[in-house]
Amino acid sequence: MPETQPAILLAAFGSRLPGAENSLDAIRARALELYPQHRVETALTSGTVRRHKGLHTRQGQSPEEVLRGLARDGVKRLAVQSLHIIPGEEYQSLQRVVASLTGGAEGFERIELGRPLLGNAADVRLVAQTLLSVLPPSRRAGEAVLLMGHGTRGKANNVYQNLADELRALDPFVLIGALEAEPGLAAKVDELRALGASKVHLMPLLFARGYHATHDMAGEGKNSWRAALVRAGFACEAHLKGAGEHPALAEIWLGHLREAVDRLNA
Repeated sequence: MPETQPAILLAAFGSRLPGAENSLDAIRARALELYPQHRVETALTSGTVRRHKGLHTRQGQSPEEVLRGLARDGVKRLAVQSLHIIPGEEYQSLQRVVASLTGGAEGFERIELGRPLLGNAADVRLVAQTLLSVLPPSRRAGEAVLLMGHGTRGKANNVYQNLADELRALDPFVLIGALEAEPGLAAKVDELRALGASKVHLMPLLFARGYHATHDMAGEGKNSWRAALVRAGFACEAHLKGAGEHPALAEIWLGHLREAVDRLNA
């Protein structure tokens, strides 16, 4: 392998569940197809997920570990693509790692970081339009779609409200709520009732179909969103495909990667 071969690092939150890696595998395959001259690696930003998979194993490496390994292999230029949804805590941590290893003793000449799915206002508009193309085909008139986002602390959480506003203008029966922030499920139940929705389709706005999608959103337990919606009187159908498994949404992340690679080659 030539020492000067450029590299790409795809950084995702990760998941403990078998099969949740489908989103990451699919985007890695596309990156290899689009950039055959690049070495393409992956990393997981969640420490909890890494510990579950086995710290320091290939399946459980942090972005910093992978980047240091690339530096040891002689890589000088690389693009790092965030596979997060919003520019929240995980993305900000990735930014700090990239900044700490750029132009320093590690030997990288240049690192370009690609923004997450909802990285700016233009992304929010594009994602809203794209989401309408991946809604459940079984949905009928009068049925709502409720997207589950993760939620975060701080200003980054405002991105969910911005997306909700864009979706409302396109289709008022498509809503988004946050699992660990506001607006939460209770507020969405009130909105669904005001709409007079006859049925709710649940979809994760999460990169992979991990624990949050399968347990917190669609699980059989009494605290899942599905169970809460049924108790509230709605018919409910859950769809477990992660955002990264929808090719139309994956192409938005890949578009951000293309911009990062273009900056790298400028």
